[in-house]
Parts: sequence; C-alpha cells; structure tokens
Amino acid sequence: MTLLTGCSSAAVGDTSSPGKPLELRLLISSVDGPCTAPALTSDDAGTACDREGTTTYELAKVLGEVTPDSVALSEDQGSANSVTLGLSDADTGTLGDVSREALNKNLAIVLEGRVLSAPLVKDALIASMLTLMFETASEAKQVAADLGAPATP
Repeated sequence: MTLLTGCSSAAVGDTSSPGKPLELRLLISSVDGPCTAPALTSDDAGTACDREGTTTYELAKVLGEVTPDSVALSEDQGSANSVTLGLSDADTGTLGDVSREALNKNLAIVLEGRVLSAPLVKDALIASMLTLMFETASEAKQVAADLGAPATP
C-alpha cells in the first residue's frame, strides 16, 4: 500500500464519516511470513502484524496519533482502490511533524494494534486530505470499513 498526499478527488457521496485513531510509528524492521503477534496495546516499542497476518513488524514507540475527520472510498474510476482521509488542522500538524522526523524512513500507520501500511516517507506530509492506495478495491473497501466509513451499496 502507498500513502499519497494532496487534494484528492471527490469521495463517494454521503459515505464520509469520522474515522478511528491511527498511530504513527517508525518501522525498525519487518519480516514476511505468518505473524502471530498480539495487537499492540501500548505506546511503547513492540511487535505487530499487518491486518492479514502475513508480515511481522518491529516498531518504535508511538510518535503521534491522528484521527481522521472523514473516511471515504474514492468514487473516481481510476482510484477505486483508494480511501481518502480528511484531517483536522491539528492532526495535519501532527502528521507533518511526525513525517519530518521520519524522512527517508518507513512510517508505520497502525490501526487497532495492526499495521495498515509502512510507506517510505520521501517528503513531509502536510496536506489535510490523504489518500491510501491499495492493490484491490476489496482491500480498500475493507480498510474504509475498519476505519469507520459506513458501508456502501
């Protein structure tokens, strides 16, 4: 999965809703293969799995937390595999500060103790709208649901 910044295209009609908190942590290392680590429950460094249980991550302590004001699936045909997150000014500031600290490092985005993504940060993330891109539309739909977006028809 890739994390993109900037204004995104319109999200699906009335499917926008507040999201769940996302922890931001530096990635120390990762290993592909079955993962059985329990969900992280502490702000300290620890081990976590991805959502599918196919990768084990060693993560640093929490650097910050953001809670999207809105979560929506994209309605653009070319972006059916994406979820758009809207952030408040305060959370945009937190993400900017954390991403500056994470330049040229992998920043893990953790939801409910599981890693959603751990993209390499090339630039500070300072946009109030973020788009998470996934390999499949079904994966994007599941992540949107996990983040609290209402179900779409």
